[in-house]
Amino acid sequence: MARLNIDPAEARALNSIFQQWGISASNQWNISGELCTGAATDATSIDSTTYNPGIKCDCSNGSACHITALKVYALDVIGVIPDELWTLTFLTNLNLGQNYLTGPLSASIGNLTRMQYLSLGINALSGELPKELGKLSDLISFGFGANNFSGPLPV
Repeated sequence: MARLNIDPAEARALNSIFQQWGISASNQWNISGELCTGAATDATSIDSTTYNPGIKCDCSNGSACHITALKVYALDVIGVIPDELWTLTFLTNLNLGQNYLTGPLSASIGNLTRMQYLSLGINALSGELPKELGKLSDLISFGFGANNFSGPLPV
């Protein structure tokens, strides 16, 4: 059986996000230059403290691997959330907590319709929460405290 690689668009998006934030993939999960290898595809939990930043991939569809989880937790990342993040539409788990992220939350967050666990807490994000959050109908947990959001929580 041929080895599956990450969807090239997702790889470009992740590399761009990491470049904008000045971080790099851990060589512990990026063991061969392919993003969806090592801890990204084994039984290691995305919540493991060993891999940060970290990703998890799903390679079960038979054509390409997709990033399903991304953790950039407490790495002192500064700046806005890059637009490329909203193109990772297979994400079910996103943890960007405890950084120095600024600016508004993009309406493009509505692209992440598979999202189940979203953690943006303890940053400096601001503005109103976009109504497009309502498109995240599978959302189980949404951590957004300790930011500078204003306005109502959209439904």
